[in-house]
Amino acid sequence: MRNKFCALLVMVYVLSFVGFAEALTLRLAGQNPVAHQNSVQMENFKKIIEEKTGGKIKVKTYPAGQLGDYALIYEEVSKGTIDMALITIPPKFDQKQQIYFTPYLVSSWHELYKLFDPNGWMYKKVSGFHDKMDIKFLGFFMDGFGGLGLTKEASKPLDPKVPKNVLCRIPNNDVAKLTMTSMGYRTVSVPYADLYTALQTGVAEGWYGGAAVHSCLGFRDVVKYYYPMNIYTELEQWLINKKTWDGLSPSDQKLIESTVAEINKNAVKIAEQEEIMYQKKLAEAGIKVVKITPEQLKPTVDYVRKMVWPKLDKVLGKELTQELIGEYAKK
Repeated sequence: MRNKFCALLVMVYVLSFVGFAEALTLRLAGQNPVAHQNSVQMENFKKIIEEKTGGKIKVKTYPAGQLGDYALIYEEVSKGTIDMALITIPPKFDQKQQIYFTPYLVSSWHELYKLFDPNGWMYKKVSGFHDKMDIKFLGFFMDGFGGLGLTKEASKPLDPKVPKNVLCRIPNNDVAKLTMTSMGYRTVSVPYADLYTALQTGVAEGWYGGAAVHSCLGFRDVVKYYYPMNIYTELEQWLINKKTWDGLSPSDQKLIESTVAEINKNAVKIAEQEEIMYQKKLAEAGIKVVKITPEQLKPTVDYVRKMVWPKLDKVLGKELTQELIGEYAKK
Protein backbone atom coordinates (compact mmCIF):
# COMPACT_ATOMS: atom_id res chain seq x y z
CA MET A 1 0.00 0.00 0.00
CA ARG A 2 2.82 2.32 0.90
CA ASN A 3 4.49 1.69 -2.46
CA LYS A 4 1.22 2.28 -4.30
CA PHE A 5 0.67 5.51 -2.37
CA CYS A 6 4.19 6.74 -3.21
CA ALA A 7 3.68 5.86 -6.86
CA LEU A 8 0.42 7.84 -6.85
CA LEU A 9 2.15 10.86 -5.35
CA VAL A 10 4.85 10.68 -8.00
CA MET A 11 2.21 10.50 -10.74
CA VAL A 12 0.35 13.51 -9.33
CA TYR A 13 3.62 15.43 -9.14
CA VAL A 14 4.57 14.56 -12.71
CA LEU A 15 1.14 15.47 -14.05
CA SER A 16 1.22 18.76 -12.16
CA PHE A 17 4.66 19.54 -13.54
CA VAL A 18 3.56 18.74 -17.08
CA GLY A 19 0.55 21.02 -16.70
CA PHE A 20 2.78 23.76 -15.36
CA ALA A 21 5.31 23.28 -18.16
CA GLU A 22 2.59 23.61 -20.78
CA ALA A 23 1.35 26.91 -19.35
CA LEU A 24 2.54 29.95 -21.30
CA THR A 25 2.34 33.65 -20.54
CA LEU A 26 2.62 36.04 -23.49
CA ARG A 27 3.77 39.57 -22.69
CA LEU A 28 1.82 41.95 -24.96
CA ALA A 29 3.09 45.54 -25.12
CA GLY A 30 1.30 48.63 -26.39
CA GLN A 31 1.94 52.35 -26.65
CA ASN A 32 -1.36 54.18 -26.18
CA PRO A 33 -3.29 55.33 -23.09
CA VAL A 34 -5.51 52.79 -21.35
CA ALA A 35 -8.69 54.47 -22.66
CA HIS A 36 -7.49 54.24 -26.26
CA GLN A 37 -9.10 51.62 -28.52
CA ASN A 38 -5.66 50.10 -29.11
CA SER A 39 -5.35 49.28 -25.40
CA VAL A 40 -8.99 48.23 -25.14
CA GLN A 41 -8.46 45.65 -27.89
CA MET A 42 -5.32 44.35 -26.20
CA GLU A 43 -7.52 43.50 -23.22
CA ASN A 44 -10.08 41.97 -25.56
CA PHE A 45 -7.38 39.80 -27.11
CA LYS A 46 -6.24 38.71 -23.65
CA LYS A 47 -9.76 37.73 -22.61
CA ILE A 48 -10.46 35.71 -25.76
CA ILE A 49 -7.15 33.84 -25.76
CA GLU A 50 -7.31 32.94 -22.07
CA GLU A 51 -10.92 31.78 -22.31
CA LYS A 52 -10.49 29.71 -25.47
CA THR A 53 -7.32 28.00 -24.24
CA GLY A 54 -8.75 27.35 -20.80
CA GLY A 55 -5.89 29.29 -19.27
CA LYS A 56 -3.21 27.25 -21.05
CA ILE A 57 -2.10 30.53 -22.63
CA LYS A 58 -2.22 33.63 -20.49
CA VAL A 59 -1.65 37.16 -21.76
CA LYS A 60 -0.08 39.90 -19.66
CA THR A 61 -0.80 43.33 -21.16
CA TYR A 62 1.41 46.40 -20.84
CA PRO A 63 -0.37 49.42 -22.40
CA ALA A 64 0.65 53.08 -22.36
CA GLY A 65 4.33 52.49 -23.09
CA GLN A 66 4.93 50.65 -19.80
CA LEU A 67 7.72 48.64 -21.44
CA GLY A 68 9.18 51.58 -23.34
CA ASP A 69 8.39 53.55 -26.47
CA TYR A 70 7.41 51.75 -29.65
CA ALA A 71 10.98 51.71 -31.04
CA LEU A 72 12.28 49.95 -27.94
CA ILE A 73 9.31 47.57 -27.87
CA TYR A 74 9.91 46.60 -31.50
CA GLU A 75 13.55 45.84 -30.77
CA GLU A 76 12.64 43.74 -27.74
CA VAL A 77 10.04 41.76 -29.72
CA SER A 78 12.77 41.06 -32.28
CA LYS A 79 15.02 39.77 -29.49
CA GLY A 80 12.21 37.80 -27.86
CA THR A 81 12.36 39.60 -24.51
CA ILE A 82 8.82 40.83 -25.26
CA ASP A 83 6.56 38.25 -26.89
CA MET A 84 3.95 40.38 -28.64
CA ALA A 85 3.15 43.99 -29.44
CA LEU A 86 0.48 46.24 -30.89
CA ILE A 87 2.53 49.28 -31.90
CA THR A 88 3.59 51.78 -34.53
CA ILE A 89 6.59 50.46 -36.47
CA PRO A 90 9.84 52.46 -36.22
CA PRO A 91 11.95 52.88 -39.37
CA LYS A 92 15.31 52.75 -37.59
CA PHE A 93 15.87 49.05 -38.37
CA ASP A 94 14.73 49.21 -41.99
CA GLN A 95 14.17 52.47 -43.88
CA LYS A 96 11.56 50.75 -46.02
CA GLN A 97 9.33 50.59 -42.96
CA GLN A 98 8.62 54.26 -43.68
CA ILE A 99 6.21 53.06 -46.34
CA TYR A 100 3.51 53.33 -43.66
CA PHE A 101 3.95 57.11 -43.63
CA THR A 102 3.43 57.53 -47.39
CA PRO A 103 1.00 60.46 -47.61
CA TYR A 104 -2.40 59.87 -49.16
CA LEU A 105 -2.04 56.22 -50.10
CA VAL A 106 -5.73 56.44 -49.37
CA SER A 107 -7.61 59.49 -48.18
CA SER A 108 -11.10 58.24 -47.29
CA TRP A 109 -12.52 55.57 -45.01
CA HIS A 110 -14.06 53.39 -47.72
CA GLU A 111 -10.66 53.03 -49.45
CA LEU A 112 -9.06 51.46 -46.41
CA TYR A 113 -10.32 47.93 -46.92
CA LYS A 114 -7.94 47.29 -49.83
CA LEU A 115 -5.04 48.45 -47.68
CA PHE A 116 -6.09 45.95 -44.99
CA ASP A 117 -6.63 42.98 -47.31
CA PRO A 118 -4.53 40.05 -45.97
CA ASN A 119 -4.04 38.95 -49.57
CA GLY A 120 -3.14 42.45 -50.74
CA TRP A 121 0.12 44.01 -51.83
CA MET A 122 0.79 46.02 -48.67
CA TYR A 123 0.15 43.11 -46.32
CA LYS A 124 2.63 40.88 -48.17
CA LYS A 125 5.31 43.57 -48.31
CA VAL A 126 4.98 44.26 -44.60
CA SER A 127 5.29 40.58 -43.73
CA GLY A 128 8.60 40.46 -45.57
CA PHE A 129 9.98 43.46 -43.66
CA HIS A 130 9.26 41.81 -40.31
CA ASP A 131 10.59 38.40 -41.33
CA LYS A 132 14.07 39.92 -41.50
CA MET A 133 13.73 40.94 -37.85
CA ASP A 134 12.59 37.48 -36.66
CA ILE A 135 9.09 38.84 -36.16
CA LYS A 136 5.81 37.37 -37.36
CA PHE A 137 3.36 39.98 -38.69
CA LEU A 138 -0.22 39.28 -37.60
CA GLY A 139 -2.11 42.23 -39.07
CA PHE A 140 -2.90 45.94 -39.18
CA PHE A 141 -4.96 47.76 -36.58
CA MET A 142 -6.57 50.95 -37.87
CA ASP A 143 -6.24 53.85 -35.49
CA GLY A 144 -7.52 56.65 -37.72
CA PHE A 145 -6.15 59.12 -40.23
CA GLY A 146 -3.24 61.36 -39.36
CA GLY A 147 -4.34 64.94 -38.86
CA LEU A 148 -2.74 68.13 -37.58
CA GLY A 149 -3.05 69.36 -34.01
CA LEU A 150 -1.79 72.94 -33.81
CA THR A 151 -1.35 75.54 -31.09
CA LYS A 152 -1.95 78.34 -33.60
CA GLU A 153 -4.06 78.74 -36.72
CA ALA A 154 -2.40 77.73 -39.99
CA SER A 155 -2.41 80.13 -42.92
CA LYS A 156 -4.45 78.67 -45.79
CA PRO A 157 -4.14 75.05 -44.64
CA LEU A 158 -5.84 73.70 -47.78
CA ASP A 159 -3.39 75.36 -50.13
CA PRO A 160 -0.12 73.40 -49.93
CA LYS A 161 1.67 75.94 -52.12
CA VAL A 162 1.33 78.63 -49.46
CA PRO A 163 4.11 78.70 -46.81
CA LYS A 164 2.63 78.08 -43.37
CA ASN A 165 3.33 80.09 -40.26
CA VAL A 166 3.64 76.97 -38.09
CA LEU A 167 6.63 75.00 -36.83
CA CYS A 168 5.31 71.45 -36.86
CA ARG A 169 6.69 68.47 -34.97
CA ILE A 170 7.35 65.37 -37.06
CA PRO A 171 8.70 61.94 -36.11
CA ASN A 172 12.30 61.29 -37.03
CA ASN A 173 11.70 59.94 -40.52
CA ASP A 174 12.32 61.22 -44.02
CA VAL A 175 8.84 60.59 -45.42
CA ALA A 176 7.23 62.77 -42.77
CA LYS A 177 9.67 65.58 -43.53
CA LEU A 178 9.04 65.32 -47.29
CA THR A 179 5.30 65.39 -46.66
CA MET A 180 5.14 68.37 -44.35
CA THR A 181 7.65 70.36 -46.38
CA SER A 182 5.54 69.81 -49.49
CA MET A 183 2.54 71.18 -47.58
CA GLY A 184 4.40 74.37 -46.65
CA TYR A 185 5.28 73.66 -43.02
CA ARG A 186 8.56 74.17 -41.23
CA THR A 187 9.45 71.06 -39.24
CA VAL A 188 11.21 70.00 -36.07
CA SER A 189 11.83 66.45 -34.87
CA VAL A 190 10.89 65.86 -31.24
CA PRO A 191 10.53 62.47 -29.47
CA TYR A 192 6.88 61.61 -28.94
CA ALA A 193 7.46 61.34 -25.19
CA ASP A 194 8.53 65.01 -25.17
CA LEU A 195 5.80 66.27 -27.48
CA TYR A 196 3.44 67.64 -24.80
CA THR A 197 6.20 69.76 -23.28
CA ALA A 198 7.35 70.89 -26.73
CA LEU A 199 3.85 72.11 -27.58
CA GLN A 200 3.48 73.70 -24.16
CA THR A 201 6.76 75.60 -24.36
CA GLY A 202 6.63 76.54 -28.04
CA VAL A 203 9.50 74.29 -29.15
CA ALA A 204 6.84 73.05 -31.58
CA GLU A 205 3.65 74.83 -32.60
CA GLY A 206 1.83 71.76 -33.77
CA TRP A 207 2.24 68.11 -34.57
CA TYR A 208 1.87 65.99 -37.65
CA GLY A 209 0.01 62.73 -37.27
CA GLY A 210 -2.36 61.54 -34.67
CA ALA A 211 -6.04 61.02 -35.28
CA ALA A 212 -8.51 63.08 -33.25
CA VAL A 213 -8.34 60.50 -30.46
CA HIS A 214 -4.62 61.20 -29.93
CA SER A 215 -4.99 64.98 -29.89
CA CYS A 216 -7.91 64.62 -27.49
CA LEU A 217 -6.52 62.07 -25.03
CA GLY A 218 -2.94 63.33 -25.07
CA PHE A 219 -2.86 67.00 -26.03
CA ARG A 220 -6.25 68.70 -25.62
CA ASP A 221 -4.78 70.98 -22.95
CA VAL A 222 -2.22 72.45 -25.35
CA VAL A 223 -3.56 72.27 -28.92
CA LYS A 224 -5.98 74.96 -30.09
CA TYR A 225 -6.79 73.79 -33.63
CA TYR A 226 -7.38 70.39 -35.17
CA TYR A 227 -7.29 69.84 -38.94
CA PRO A 228 -8.53 66.38 -40.09
CA MET A 229 -6.29 66.32 -43.16
CA ASN A 230 -6.26 62.50 -43.52
CA ILE A 231 -2.57 62.74 -44.39
CA TYR A 232 -1.69 59.11 -43.81
CA THR A 233 -3.16 56.00 -42.25
CA GLU A 234 -2.47 55.94 -38.54
CA LEU A 235 -1.73 52.24 -38.15
CA GLU A 236 -0.52 50.01 -35.42
CA GLN A 237 0.51 46.44 -36.10
CA TRP A 238 0.08 43.17 -34.22
CA LEU A 239 3.45 41.41 -33.93
CA ILE A 240 4.80 38.28 -32.28
CA ASN A 241 8.37 37.09 -31.88
CA LYS A 242 9.11 34.41 -34.48
CA LYS A 243 10.62 31.95 -32.00
CA THR A 244 7.64 32.36 -29.70
CA TRP A 245 5.34 31.83 -32.67
CA ASP A 246 7.16 28.70 -33.83
CA GLY A 247 6.90 27.29 -30.31
CA LEU A 248 3.10 27.39 -30.40
CA SER A 249 0.99 24.47 -31.54
CA PRO A 250 -0.74 24.83 -34.94
CA SER A 251 -4.11 25.12 -33.18
CA ASP A 252 -2.84 27.91 -30.92
CA GLN A 253 -1.32 29.72 -33.91
CA LYS A 254 -4.65 29.50 -35.71
CA LEU A 255 -6.49 30.82 -32.64
CA ILE A 256 -4.18 33.83 -32.32
CA GLU A 257 -4.41 34.65 -36.03
CA SER A 258 -8.20 34.34 -36.12
CA THR A 259 -8.59 36.42 -32.95
CA VAL A 260 -6.43 39.23 -34.34
CA ALA A 261 -8.26 39.06 -37.69
CA GLU A 262 -11.65 39.34 -35.98
CA ILE A 263 -10.51 42.33 -33.90
CA ASN A 264 -9.01 44.04 -36.95
CA LYS A 265 -12.12 43.45 -39.06
CA ASN A 266 -14.00 45.93 -36.90
CA ALA A 267 -11.08 48.35 -36.47
CA VAL A 268 -11.89 50.58 -39.46
CA LYS A 269 -15.52 50.99 -38.45
CA ILE A 270 -14.55 51.70 -34.84
CA ALA A 271 -11.86 54.18 -35.93
CA GLU A 272 -14.33 56.10 -38.12
CA GLN A 273 -16.84 56.27 -35.26
CA GLU A 274 -14.12 57.38 -32.85
CA GLU A 275 -12.91 60.08 -35.25
CA ILE A 276 -16.39 61.62 -35.16
CA MET A 277 -16.68 61.18 -31.39
CA TYR A 278 -13.28 62.64 -30.56
CA GLN A 279 -13.64 65.56 -32.94
CA LYS A 280 -16.76 66.39 -30.96
CA LYS A 281 -14.88 66.03 -27.68
CA LEU A 282 -12.14 68.33 -28.97
CA ALA A 283 -14.74 70.94 -29.87
CA GLU A 284 -16.31 70.60 -26.43
CA ALA A 285 -12.86 71.22 -24.92
CA GLY A 286 -12.71 74.56 -26.74
CA ILE A 287 -10.51 73.44 -29.64
CA LYS A 288 -11.44 74.65 -33.11
CA VAL A 289 -12.05 71.60 -35.30
CA VAL A 290 -11.85 72.66 -38.94
CA LYS A 291 -14.36 70.79 -41.09
CA ILE A 292 -12.88 69.62 -44.40
CA THR A 293 -14.88 67.94 -47.17
CA PRO A 294 -13.35 65.38 -49.57
CA GLU A 295 -13.79 67.93 -52.37
CA GLN A 296 -11.86 70.56 -50.40
CA LEU A 297 -9.12 68.06 -49.57
CA LYS A 298 -8.63 66.72 -53.11
CA PRO A 299 -6.26 69.49 -54.38
CA THR A 300 -3.97 68.81 -51.41
CA VAL A 301 -4.13 65.05 -52.03
CA ASP A 302 -3.23 65.45 -55.70
CA TYR A 303 -0.47 67.98 -55.05
CA VAL A 304 1.22 66.01 -52.25
CA ARG A 305 1.14 62.78 -54.24
CA LYS A 306 2.71 64.57 -57.20
CA MET A 307 5.42 66.22 -55.10
CA VAL A 308 6.26 63.46 -52.62
CA TRP A 309 5.69 60.06 -54.20
CA PRO A 310 8.43 60.31 -56.89
CA LYS A 311 10.94 61.30 -54.18
CA LEU A 312 10.25 58.22 -52.08
CA ASP A 313 12.84 56.23 -54.02
CA LYS A 314 15.52 57.96 -51.93
CA VAL A 315 14.00 56.30 -48.86
CA LEU A 316 12.25 53.16 -50.07
CA GLY A 317 14.42 52.36 -53.06
CA LYS A 318 13.45 52.66 -56.70
CA GLU A 319 11.88 49.22 -57.07
CA LEU A 320 9.60 49.45 -54.04
CA THR A 321 8.61 53.03 -54.91
CA GLN A 322 7.62 52.05 -58.44
CA GLU A 323 5.61 49.12 -57.12
CA LEU A 324 3.83 51.39 -54.64
CA ILE A 325 2.99 54.01 -57.28
CA GLY A 326 1.73 51.32 -59.63
CA GLU A 327 -0.48 49.91 -56.90
CA TYR A 328 -1.99 53.16 -55.60
CA ALA A 329 -1.59 55.90 -58.23
CA LYS A 330 -4.98 55.14 -59.80
CA LYS A 331 -6.83 55.92 -56.57
